[in-house]
Amino acid sequence: MLTGFTGIAGMAIQNAVQRVHFANIPPTTLMTGNTTQAVLDAVDLACGTRLPDAPAVNARFKRTVLGIGWFAAGCAVAALLYHWFGFWCPTRKPGGLLAKAVTPRT
Repeated sequence: MLTGFTGIAGMAIQNAVQRVHFANIPPTTLMTGNTTQAVLDAVDLACGTRLPDAPAVNARFKRTVLGIGWFAAGCAVAALLYHWFGFWCPTRKPGGLLAKAVTPRT
């Protein structure tokens, strides 16, 4: 429980600092926010509360879960590529661009 609550506190601090002090840069907490919203919507829908906007909550929940699923799939593909090809895999494209940038033009 202590570990879980420490993680939650860390995510809350990250969200707050991002919104208050670094609002002019892209957020670093997108998946944290998506996961939080999905859990809130799931609890609302699971508890059977009579929400006036239940169809909108259901639609938002489906969109959010789909986004989380695609994110997880992308992470899984990246992990498989790393496993199959090793660490050099993510450096291939930047390395090629760097080589192209430093090669003298004729």
